Amino acid sequence: MPEREAAAGTQQHRVTVELPTGTLVLEGVDPVRVAALCDFAARANPKRGFLIVSKVLGRHLPTPFEALRHAADALAAQIPAFPEPVLFCGMAETATGLAQSVWAAWRARHPGAASAYVQSSRQTVADAWVLCRFEEGHSHAASHMVQVAGEVEALLPQARSLVIIDDECSTGSTFVEAAEALVAALPQIERIAVASLTDWSAGAFLPRMPRPASAHSLIAGTLHWTPGAGQAAASLAPTANRHGTAPATGMRSRTGLLAPEAATRAPVTAAPGERVLVLGDGEHAYEALRIAEEIAAQGGIAAIQSITRTPAMLGHAMQSVTTLADAYGSGATCHVYNLLAHRPERIVIAAEIAGRQADELRERLAQAGAPVMVETLLCRYGEGA
Repeated sequence: MPEREAAAGTQQHRVTVELPTGTLVLEGVDPVRVAALCDFAARANPKRGFLIVSKVLGRHLPTPFEALRHAADALAAQIPAFPEPVLFCGMAETATGLAQSVWAAWRARHPGAASAYVQSSRQTVADAWVLCRFEEGHSHAASHMVQVAGEVEALLPQARSLVIIDDECSTGSTFVEAAEALVAALPQIERIAVASLTDWSAGAFLPRMPRPASAHSLIAGTLHWTPGAGQAAASLAPTANRHGTAPATGMRSRTGLLAPEAATRAPVTAAPGERVLVLGDGEHAYEALRIAEEIAAQGGIAAIQSITRTPAMLGHAMQSVTTLADAYGSGATCHVYNLLAHRPERIVIAAEIAGRQADELRERLAQAGAPVMVETLLCRYGEGA
């Protein structure tokens, strides 16, 4: 467990976390606030040995859907009414559900404002054109592409402001890479904001941004990481950075939206008090949130989480791991962490592709002796839905 300590005689606070891969120290933070929003784990990644595990993101930990909506609204409240149109960009894969939620909350706070949403992706979309590419140096899957098609194309040349959303900012280098690539493609951009749940950069990256920029977060402090032998010994699978292929009826957020999207799918039912875990799949995360809200409206107890490529080590926040094949055909290894932490009676997979995810989960649950029902809810988007 992290050590929480206050520096004597100052208002500075510190959280120290000992991981198998090294030592993480967070400074200038309220330890109680950190404990409410964050947990920690070791990454199986030689580039970066730590993972700050959000308790409100709905990615690695089962999360009440309200927690994600509240966090998204709190971030949206910090983003001002910028010159319009405003282009929002969510970062794959971890922040896609958060980013679309922030955009939806910002739209609710600024009714009538012209805005659009795109997201980076590691899934290739047929008949889309690549607006830009950029690299996330520390990531297990470093290569991002932003693809565009359809309704958003006419707005892009008019966009005057850019908001980039990620789950975490450590140094800000990924924000700079993304901003430089997007501004190179859209040189008329005048202002930039970046938003993240946690920001450990102290704003040091802002002078490097290609346009005047501001940073917004729920927690801000500084981060110090001392790698240990465990990080040096870690290695990434050669398939970690491979792109997959989005289905023809896949979500349109990969190619641009003018309004938050909703899938065409079967309705979901739940009994009052039924405990249901809704799993998104990689970048396909926003619909899992909507399904959880539908379950809760019927009296069910819903939590959201996601199948993810993140390679983490067991221990600390990661109490279990279930490994799955990537439904998008990249060959990358995918995981579900803490699968039974919500104590679900039923697991609903919000899937764009009717792959083997449900069968694989049933096999793992049977091996664990856990009598949990698993079902796939196929989600389709666009004219072919």
